[in-house]
Amino acid sequence: MINSIETIVCNGSSHRRELHRAGWIIVDSSNIIENGYLEIENGFIRGVHKGRLKEKCIDHGPGIIMPPLVNTHLHLELSALKGSMPFDKGFEFWVKTLLEKREALGKEKLIKEARKAARQLMESGNRYVGEISTLGITESIIKDSGLKGVFFHEFLGSNIQQPWFIQKTDSVSSSVAGHAPHTSSPRLLMALKKCSGLDGLPFCIHVAESDDETRFIRDKKGAWADFLTLREIDWSSWDIGSKTPVQYVNDMGLLDPLTIVVHALTANDADMELLARSKTKVCVCPRSNWNLHGKLPDIKTMIKKGIQPALGTDSLASCDSLNIFDEMAFVQNHYPGLDPAIVFSMATINGARALGFEQITGTLSKGKKAEFLYRSVCIKNKKDLFQRIISND
Repeated sequence: MINSIETIVCNGSSHRRELHRAGWIIVDSSNIIENGYLEIENGFIRGVHKGRLKEKCIDHGPGIIMPPLVNTHLHLELSALKGSMPFDKGFEFWVKTLLEKREALGKEKLIKEARKAARQLMESGNRYVGEISTLGITESIIKDSGLKGVFFHEFLGSNIQQPWFIQKTDSVSSSVAGHAPHTSSPRLLMALKKCSGLDGLPFCIHVAESDDETRFIRDKKGAWADFLTLREIDWSSWDIGSKTPVQYVNDMGLLDPLTIVVHALTANDADMELLARSKTKVCVCPRSNWNLHGKLPDIKTMIKKGIQPALGTDSLASCDSLNIFDEMAFVQNHYPGLDPAIVFSMATINGARALGFEQITGTLSKGKKAEFLYRSVCIKNKKDLFQRIISND
């Protein structure tokens, strides 16, 4: 685990000018300052400087000042399921078990554990989130915890329950999400996408998440088709067959810079071309994919195609923590040769862009909110910096 994380948020209501010094400052993945300091005023970054200070400053120590982390995709409302889910009986069985256990736990238990998980996120330096909630119970939890980002109320099936509440703010925006192309009707997905776009809000959808999904959309039959029928979801009119999940959502007009495609686990080369050409945001959740499916998204090919993937954890029903430091460490261990600076960007600016908060956070550039982390870790030279951060030791 990390040595020590301190989260600093400078009060925007104060007109006081503050200087925050550390041994290293990461402005962004390509701009690192040794023995530097942040100049803060009115809750915003006014500059990042190098050199000795003659003025009074807050000296954090020899470690690293860095941007706060962004968990672009998670499900706080499933936190009560931690440690109780099977990973060895297939995706369909996992989904059935999740629905049964979530129902049996009841909202009170779900809310209690979601609050606990939100506190842990804050303590570990995860300040911005893309929270997905089917039950709609976690929006107030995010706001009360001090987390920022986007709350996505998620819908599936075919029932269009308008009006939907959407609101864009610089703290916690409210948007909508379609669960997935293999669980939601095209009519519902297109209506949700249109709604979120009214205020320029991101729209989120799980796509290319499993082999079951891929077979269903390609072949129009199989175990997933039977499962939907059992759940009384009528898919008979969906325009599926002879296409991939990414191609299917593209045909619906869902792919654009305001859409976040989550997982892209089974995406092929042509799918990635579509995602890159449409400038769709992509969020990967490698630990969850490994636990549920025994495979990993092709992050290296995504990057070669020009996609800048963000990093998410998914839920505690599919991995053992919501901490993005843990997710970065997993990526480092399972993607040899991937530049640690790229992994760092996945956990910071890429996530901020996906959620629409790139003007506020993701880097420590001039004009951004004065929110940052200080990590107490010994760095001998710039070359080791990102490696030490993402190793989480």
